[in-house]
Amino acid sequence: MNLFRTFNATLARRPLITQIVVSGAVSGAGDAFTQYLTGHKKWDYMRTARFSCLAAVFIAPPLNVWFRVLEKVRHSNRHAQVFARMSIDQFIFSPIFNAIILVNLRLLEGLPLSNSVDRMKKDWYDVYTSSLKLWPAVQLINFYFVPLNYRVILIQVVAFFWNSWLSFKTQTSVLEKPTVEPPAQYNVE
Repeated sequence: MNLFRTFNATLARRPLITQIVVSGAVSGAGDAFTQYLTGHKKWDYMRTARFSCLAAVFIAPPLNVWFRVLEKVRHSNRHAQVFARMSIDQFIFSPIFNAIILVNLRLLEGLPLSNSVDRMKKDWYDVYTSSLKLWPAVQLINFYFVPLNYRVILIQVVAFFWNSWLSFKTQTSVLEKPTVEPPAQYNVE
């Protein structure tokens, strides 16, 4: 119980730093979990580091600010207020945020900006439509029941599984490189 109390105190004193650390750790764990499940013979620690960095630098800080902005959405009817926050989050913020995340992931992989944008365009629709099957329900729970400082953390706990899927989705295409035809002099046909 002491650990939980210490965590709560740290979250209350330094919510952004705590959310950054938790987000990076959970995201990295999600990628490592995916590598394990997909049978990687050797752990790609750089890939895990990219996912941790992505969550810690490009996801947690904007979400921290975004949830504070959404707190300003008010309505006299609590249900309408929660539904409005979820709708704004999922239909305005999420499509743009997903695109930014996908571009940043590719930039962290070392791809040039133009290639990163091209890969984002290829993956974005599937990632966004898949996100709509999970995140609206999570956000409804978040906005109804979770205190403001814990919202990014709830997102990251659920994101453990989401990031596992995202890691699988985005890294499978990297691993499945097209086969290269041997030079003509090596063709035996």
